[in-house]
Amino acid sequence: MITRCAAEIPEYRLLPASVLEGDLVANATAVFELFLTTVAEGRRPTEVELALPIAWGAERARDGLPLEAVLKIYPLAASVAWEQVTGDRALLGARMLDFLGEVMPRVAEAYLRERDDLDWEQREDRQNLASSLLAGRPVRHRELPAGFDVVVFHLPTPPTLPPEAGSRAATDLFRAVRSDVDSQVLVTFKGDGGVLLVPDGVAADAVAARIDEICGRRCTAAAARAETHADIPAAHSEAVEVLELAENLRRPARLYRLADLAIEYQLARPGPARDALARVLAPLEDHPHLIDALRAFVVSGYNRGEAASALSIHRNTLTYRLGRIQLLTGYDATQAADARHLAAAMTAYDIIRQNV
Repeated sequence: MITRCAAEIPEYRLLPASVLEGDLVANATAVFELFLTTVAEGRRPTEVELALPIAWGAERARDGLPLEAVLKIYPLAASVAWEQVTGDRALLGARMLDFLGEVMPRVAEAYLRERDDLDWEQREDRQNLASSLLAGRPVRHRELPAGFDVVVFHLPTPPTLPPEAGSRAATDLFRAVRSDVDSQVLVTFKGDGGVLLVPDGVAADAVAARIDEICGRRCTAAAARAETHADIPAAHSEAVEVLELAENLRRPARLYRLADLAIEYQLARPGPARDALARVLAPLEDHPHLIDALRAFVVSGYNRGEAASALSIHRNTLTYRLGRIQLLTGYDATQAADARHLAAAMTAYDIIRQNV
């Protein structure tokens, strides 16, 4: 049902993946179970049982979805359920209509009440504006600057939480971020990431720092410059590629621009030079601990103490492993020229492994 929802109701595609794959799946499961329970017991749902489905519908107002899209999901769900019916279709059809008649008006009422508490029309307008700019559609908007920094980011789920709770936590963080920065920037979502259009006069680094504060930890983000509205789609694509590169190469969480990863960006392009660099580390394939040692040494800025600490090993153990790397590859990571070569080889190796 959620798959069809995203395919047939365009507004749902603007929601973060944590909502589509987390909240909506859990909500839909609970509503289906409630419906089947009332059918099995031959009764109507109680006020207590309806409270959560109604609250879930109201949440879509906070997500900026129009009421039409919120209500469309219920007949769509009924259609999916109807396709699974193998018993008394007449009875189940009547019960289904009764159930929809109970739920939909109350969801609409709760949604409108929630919307009255929000600056909803302005929020919807700003989200639609962001979506139009990202899609390259012309817009007419007063006082809209020509230039933007396009910032894409991911909010990591705390590893200590179970999947369902983690998904909910990510959704709450997205809402908190949007609520906090929406007055300064245009905010929307693409898949499991957020997209910010930061106008001229607002510092992208300051916005990223604010997101870190809201999350209580640093987030990985990437930014690209769009000098005109027509440049925004290309800038978004560039920022997405830089973000993926930073995450695939396990770079520390921070805001990246193309210049920060220019060498890595270039090495990400297929070609004989990249393949030749990756082959430098071929002798280490059967020694993953040596690969990890080299990666930690490079990421630490060739600081032995920091690298050893990151690996939870003694500094002398790291020195021994670096010696083994020199013996197997012919390159000494402690010498400047060889270190640069090994760093490039490490990048090429990681990129190729990530694309396999």
